Amino acid sequence: MSSCAHGGCIGASVETRRVRCSRLLAAIVIALLGGGLLPQYHAQAGQAAIGIGDELRKPEDAVGTDATDTRPRYERARTLARSGATEAALAEFDALLAEFPDDADYLLGRAQMLARLGQNAAAVETAERALDIAPDYEDVWQLRLQLAERAGDAAAAAALRAEVAARFPDTTWWQPSSAPFEHRRWLSGGGGADRLSNGAPDWSRQFLRIDWQTAGAAVLFGEISRSERFEESDHSLSAGGVWKVLPEWHLGAAGAVTEDARFSPDREVSVDAARGWTGGWGTAFGFRQRDYTTGDVSSYWFSGEKYIADYRIAYRLDRSRLSGGDSALTHALGLSWYPTDRRSLGVTFGAGEEIETIGLDRLLRTSIANVTLTGNETLSARFSLSWWLGTHEQGNFYRRNYAGLAVRIGL
Repeated sequence: MSSCAHGGCIGASVETRRVRCSRLLAAIVIALLGGGLLPQYHAQAGQAAIGIGDELRKPEDAVGTDATDTRPRYERARTLARSGATEAALAEFDALLAEFPDDADYLLGRAQMLARLGQNAAAVETAERALDIAPDYEDVWQLRLQLAERAGDAAAAAALRAEVAARFPDTTWWQPSSAPFEHRRWLSGGGGADRLSNGAPDWSRQFLRIDWQTAGAAVLFGEISRSERFEESDHSLSAGGVWKVLPEWHLGAAGAVTEDARFSPDREVSVDAARGWTGGWGTAFGFRQRDYTTGDVSSYWFSGEKYIADYRIAYRLDRSRLSGGDSALTHALGLSWYPTDRRSLGVTFGAGEEIETIGLDRLLRTSIANVTLTGNETLSARFSLSWWLGTHEQGNFYRRNYAGLAVRIGL
């Protein structure tokens, strides 16, 4: 299926709709490129749950900072952190600290982002700097205790609790909890269904996935899935991860296999690289190879994103080529809104062409136009729900209307 969201433009012919959507997306991309470097990859699944939100003081209360000059940048860093764009948020805090190295708020934000990325030693060092500047900053003490608990250093945690109890006698958050303060392993499960306009049997997909963050800051995953199309089913197994191998870059790799595939690739491999920049920008690019029974498809893609206040705008360009045959270009434009730390809503539009299996054992290039609505709701530190619904026009073959739901549980 298309890597873009699924849906279409209604009215006019299929080809006219495709051309109009492509022109609209191209115009938006040109406008984005005029603003600077194209943006970064969204946050990696399985990040640690140390967050950033209202516990940080407002910019006007920041230590040693001119709030008038730094308020927009500080709020942008907070938005990046809330949305899960940890690398981009870290880059923004680093840029602020380059100008205001003694600001305790910026040091706390940096320490929290480092903790999310699993860089515990650097997070501890940054938190200690913040405490040297603001020894009564309660939120920094709370993070410092969490880091000691994460490291399994019982002696250090006990000493910190004693100091916190003496410094903040009216609080109880420092007392030992029977539950861990964060989850480093997550189990996800869900599924969706597609109804086709041409009267063909409905499609469906179910999956079960586990994500976990290692002590070395790598994020790994494994997934099993079952897909059904036209009353035939495929069972697939996939695995991969994301690693920080360069100072400012994350590299990802994944692979999947399907036994006796009817419409899925027999084998699939992908690699990608992502980086966050200052100013809420980020970029990512990658390669994907899919080997089908009837041919091989190679794809190259580039994506960029920009965070503005509580919003994110992203664009992705995919170029696919069928071995010895056709090539296709697909555009996707996504808009996301993060009204709170616990909720996000988004819409993605897609247009262009793609190379996919149409029916069973039919690998063809077709025009596509699509739109998808998505949402995520964090119910607690352990549970979250995500949903999606939309429509996808597959050339003159059919239109798919679909919906799905997934739950994520911390282990």
